[in-house]
Amino acid sequence: MQAKRELRRTVIAARDGLSPSDIRRRSEAAGSRLFALPPFQAAGSVMFFVSFGSEIDTIPMIERALALGKRVAAPRADPVSRALTPCELRSPSEDLVPGAHGIREPKPHCPPVDPAELDLVVVPGVAWSEDGYRIGYGGGYYDRFLARCVCAARVGLGFEMQVMPEVPHGQADLPVDILVTDARVRCFLGGDPRLGGDPRLGGDPRLGGDPRLGGDPRLGGDPRFRAGGAAERKA
Repeated sequence: MQAKRELRRTVIAARDGLSPSDIRRRSEAAGSRLFALPPFQAAGSVMFFVSFGSEIDTIPMIERALALGKRVAAPRADPVSRALTPCELRSPSEDLVPGAHGIREPKPHCPPVDPAELDLVVVPGVAWSEDGYRIGYGGGYYDRFLARCVCAARVGLGFEMQVMPEVPHGQADLPVDILVTDARVRCFLGGDPRLGGDPRLGGDPRLGGDPRLGGDPRLGGDPRFRAGGAAERKA
């Protein structure tokens, strides 16, 4: 736990050092990579986290997704149970209000969305590892929520400066399927049989890649990579 606390402090301090123009530029670059992902393009229902502080700015991404006709949800947090409820957004400027911990969340009039109806969840993090594990803010909200989203692709979103060779994690922690930053896209191919030719990730075993190996070239993967590996692209 001490290692996690120290890493959080270090990464947040570095992130807080970014200027508003840096945050905007890096957020735009990451957003472009996110929207270019086949699983994002195929998703009808997407849950975004709502950024706060020096986090990557998701509000323009939410607005863009709505303009594309996607069903967009954002989480409402219950600080007692530490549970997240996805709620539908139609206008970020009208539907969001400061909630738990000062983070903007959907107003009471926003209808809840069944997690089983989500095609893709955009996941926040303080720090990320090269193999897709994350350190959050310590509340466990997303750890609990992601365990309920068995059908949704899990896509981490952050700045490249938040990515470390490794981060502390336990056996119960779930890695993301894809990690998107301002610099590159990392696709994690091994360790989950769902990822080979999986429609959550835009995969079709008829369209390149070998589902036995987890590879799909359209996602930056390489069918030569076996379980445990990750392929990345900078485009």
